[in-house]
Amino acid sequence: MIERHIKLPYTRKSIFLFGPRQVGKSTYVRHLLANEKYLEIDLLRNQTLIKYSSNPDILISEVEYILQTNDKYYIFIDEIQKCPKLLDEIHYLLEAFKGRLFFVLTGSSARKLKRSSVNMLGGRAWQFFLFPLTHEELGDSFQLERALLKGTLPPIINESKEHAYRTLRAYVQTYLKEEILDEAITRNISAFSQFFDIAADQSGQIVNYSTLARDTGVSSKTIKGYYQILVDTLVAIKLEPYLKSARKRIVKHPKYFLFDMGVINACCGRFGALPVQGTTIYGLLFEHFIILETFRLIHYYEKAYRLYHWRSANGAEVDLIVKTSDALWAIEIKSARTVKSKNLKGLKSFIEDYSDARPVCVCTSDTPYMAGNIKVLPWKQFFSEIIK
Repeated sequence: MIERHIKLPYTRKSIFLFGPRQVGKSTYVRHLLANEKYLEIDLLRNQTLIKYSSNPDILISEVEYILQTNDKYYIFIDEIQKCPKLLDEIHYLLEAFKGRLFFVLTGSSARKLKRSSVNMLGGRAWQFFLFPLTHEELGDSFQLERALLKGTLPPIINESKEHAYRTLRAYVQTYLKEEILDEAITRNISAFSQFFDIAADQSGQIVNYSTLARDTGVSSKTIKGYYQILVDTLVAIKLEPYLKSARKRIVKHPKYFLFDMGVINACCGRFGALPVQGTTIYGLLFEHFIILETFRLIHYYEKAYRLYHWRSANGAEVDLIVKTSDALWAIEIKSARTVKSKNLKGLKSFIEDYSDARPVCVCTSDTPYMAGNIKVLPWKQFFSEIIK
C-alpha cells in the first residue's frame, strides 16, 4: 500500500474524511484501523443503506451491545452522506460514551449533509480531505509525463494507457455525471452534462458565467450553481482573483481546475500519446499539475494558505498567488526547461503593484537559477521550499 501523507488523529477525535470517489478513502481507513477493534458500515451496499435509513436508532442498540465487552471501539461508516439521519444517533453516542467510542465517517462530499441541515456534530468530529496521489506519495515511481496524461487516481496508477482511458471514461459517466444527478443536486441532465464537458475543456481558464450560459442555454446563475456543485463535491477547485489594493484594473472572474489531469483528458478525448513538452497542451497540463499539487499539499501539511490567480485588464497574468501569514508569493508556471527574463512580464507587472511580493517561476529545469531578479525553481524544489 502506498503511504499517504494524510495523518488522521483517529484515537483522539472522531473524523470526517471527505474526497472524490476512487481516491482511496475506504482503503486508507481500513489500513488505519487494521489493528483496532472496529465495525464497518458500508452505505454503498443497498441492504445496509435500507437498514439504517429505515431504522437509524438501531446503531445505538448495536453500539451499546459492543461496548458491553469493549472498553474502546471504532465505527467506520463509508459514504455517510447517503444516510444523514445517522448523524443524530452518532451525536448521542459520542456524548454517551466519551473516550470509549470514535467514529471515522467518509464521504464524497459534505454538500448533501449541509444542504439537508443535518447534524455535523458541532466540533465533535474534525474534517479532513483525501485527494488523488501526490508526487511525494508516489516517490520514485512518479513520472511527470504519465501523471499529465493519466492523472493520479489510485486505480489507474498501474494500468496501461488504454485501460486507464476506459476506467476514467467510466468514472466520468458513472460518478461525475450520473451520481451527482442521482444525489438530487441537479435534475437537468442534458444541461449539466453539456456544462461538464465545457468545464473540462475550459479547466484552468478564466470563467465568464454569462458566456457559458449562452453556450449551454441556461442562466448565468445556473452556471454559477453548477460550478459550485463541482467545488462542493471536490471535483474542482476554485481560484478567486487576487484583488487586494491594486492600482491596475483587474479581471474579477474566477478560475476552476478539475481535480485530476486524467479526468480532464478523458473528458476532452486527449488520450493518445504522452503529452509532448513544448506543446500548448503540455503547458496547460503542467500548470494544472502545479496548482492541484499545491492545493493538495497545503491541505495535507495543514497550512493556512490562500490561493488566488491574478490578471490585469491589459492581459498581464500571474498563474498562482499564494498568500501565507507572513508572505505573498507570485508564481509563474512554465513547462519549459529554460525560462528567460523576457518571458516573465506578468510577474514583473504584478510586483510593480505589490513590491513586497516574492516572485518565483516554477519550471521543468533540473537546477535553480536567476532570470534577471526572479528566482527560477525546478518544480520539486518549489514544493520543498515554499509549500512545506
